[in-house]
Amino acid sequence: MEKGKKVKPTQPPSFKEPINLENIGKFIKSRRTQQGLNTLDTAMLCNISAHTLNKIENGFEGVRLNTLLQIMEALGMEMNMKEWDSN
Repeated sequence: MEKGKKVKPTQPPSFKEPINLENIGKFIKSRRTQQGLNTLDTAMLCNISAHTLNKIENGFEGVRLNTLLQIMEALGMEMNMKEWDSN
């Protein structure tokens, strides 16, 4: 990774907020910046374009789930589901 402008860490949204594309994007951006990764380096790490990463971090619709999971895996994140009441 190239040395350049230092990445300023951002705070994630509250874990109590609803799951939607905007909040997932904020979590991804927060994780990326806390790891000191810029957009270009992260995109290369995830094998996607920086434009796609930027769209995801800003909550744009039309994102493939596979792409989200690929980014999350590269950043050491995981998505969990919990059991629900079937009644």
